[in-house]
Amino acid sequence: MSKRVHEAPGGHSPGPEIVVRTAIPGDLGIVSSRHMEFYGREYGFDLSFETYLFEGMTRFLKNRERGLGQAWVAERSGNVLGSIAIDHSDEDTGQLRWFLVEPECRGAGLGMRLMKEAMGFCASRPYRRVFLWTFSDLLAARHIYGKAGFRLAEEVRHVIWGRELTEEMWEIFLHDAQARL
Repeated sequence: MSKRVHEAPGGHSPGPEIVVRTAIPGDLGIVSSRHMEFYGREYGFDLSFETYLFEGMTRFLKNRERGLGQAWVAERSGNVLGSIAIDHSDEDTGQLRWFLVEPECRGAGLGMRLMKEAMGFCASRPYRRVFLWTFSDLLAARHIYGKAGFRLAEEVRHVIWGRELTEEMWEIFLHDAQARL
């Protein structure tokens, strides 16, 4: 079922509606392409990031076939403007993945709308805990994670995807999430 978001990007006058919907075949190819383009351009990630994306997506697709994961995209006029997914990690843990809102759509609440969709899915599953990996440079995403109730649980400084960065693991226990969202 599609859900409509009525906020306009950047608070401008509304144009065509942004629809948040469950991913359909082909969407994850767009999601991976957008991630490669954005992180390559903005953060200098190398081609090893593509391997990381595809390995994770292969696992996710197998889990989703078994009903253990879901992905969503935000689109307007057929253009994907954002994404988020929940992958199955173990019997009581989900992993939030591929959260991205295109820069021109930030600041309009779309990131929180995607987050609410993903966390609602988790609440309907036996997941007690949800975690995600990000890196310290992603200030806007980190803000949304904190607002949704995630807490920084681990930091690792290392060279990955062609550059040195601080990876962060954030987590939430679902009884905390219900109060926030």
